[in-house]
Amino acid sequence: MSAFRMALLSLLHEKARVAVSIIGCAFAVVLIFMQLGFLGATRTTATILYDELNFDILLASRDYLDFSRAGTVERSVLAQATATDGVAEVLPLSIDQGLWQNPTDDPDNGKRRWAIVMLGLDPARLDQVFRPERVEAIFGPPDQRNALAAALAQTNSVMLDRKSKPYFGGTTMPVGTRSEYNGARVELRGYFTVGTGFSYTGLLLANEETAGALNPRSQSAVTFGLATVKPGQNPNEVADRIRIQLSKEIPVQVFTRAEIRQREQDHWLTKTPVGKFFWFGVGLALTVGAIFVYQMMVADIKKRLPEYATLKAVGYRFKYLFAVVVWQSLFLALGGYTLGLVVSLGLYQVTKSQLPVSMTGERLIGVLLLTTVMCVGSAVLAVRKVRTADPADLF
Repeated sequence: MSAFRMALLSLLHEKARVAVSIIGCAFAVVLIFMQLGFLGATRTTATILYDELNFDILLASRDYLDFSRAGTVERSVLAQATATDGVAEVLPLSIDQGLWQNPTDDPDNGKRRWAIVMLGLDPARLDQVFRPERVEAIFGPPDQRNALAAALAQTNSVMLDRKSKPYFGGTTMPVGTRSEYNGARVELRGYFTVGTGFSYTGLLLANEETAGALNPRSQSAVTFGLATVKPGQNPNEVADRIRIQLSKEIPVQVFTRAEIRQREQDHWLTKTPVGKFFWFGVGLALTVGAIFVYQMMVADIKKRLPEYATLKAVGYRFKYLFAVVVWQSLFLALGGYTLGLVVSLGLYQVTKSQLPVSMTGERLIGVLLLTTVMCVGSAVLAVRKVRTADPADLF
């Protein structure tokens, strides 16, 4: 009888024990999927705003650490960068953080103040500040977008991101609702859709003049310069020209889109407790799963020592018995992975309302490989017990 068939029949002989083992393995699989899902969501939210903005090159302060600690750049620097060969234009974008008062009568959150991020921009250039292919998804069709831009151009007018946390007031507040930002009166003129991340939970839009007046910042300073290059130009080469053009004395950093995305993702995944916690969770899930499978395999082998001793007595070698145990671990890995995947897909759907988690092909294959290594590795450690199976154990 082949080792494959022997392993299958051995598992089917005790269905209850196998079911418990598969559930235990599936538990570890679910933990791995969820931790990797949270890591993926961290990666996505780290650059969620950058991914919506329209730029090939980003000009930021030399003090830039991450999105929430970006510093400021003088507008005169943007003008110098615009004069660089290959640059089409450089648009200013201001990012500030202040206190927004929930204007509703909600018993839990109404009238309370919450920290929120405000973007200051030129309402007439929404199509240039945000990626052209994403503008309609963010603001709606052209007629609606033009009406929002006109309303936003008025003094002390703001727009609220629909994906802001509910404690800011939600999306049922009517247009014209009055509230406060940093203690000043503002009026809600509409909604847009971008999304929030770990560094901020709410987002407002305002015109440049309003943002400058409501926040303690020099009127000559902005947070970013959004530079686009002329058709046919290489962003990397143009970025190098900007660095030369601005010289080392000007306190500015120049990033391509790929560079700023990588920097922000590295920050959140490797330098903050959030990323480290999720990486730790993946390791913990693997450890828990490996220990469980190992314990189960050892218990099963101990119970079947007389059977293994019989097989050795009739001429089967340790290599065959080793293959039987490994095949058993592969069956458990497949069963645990399948059950864990089904449960994880359901949990992903539930979690999507709070975090942008999604199942990817890379993650499917990666977790399958991790599960296989976890189970087979545990079996290899446990199979040493088979060596102790002696025909004398029969008597």
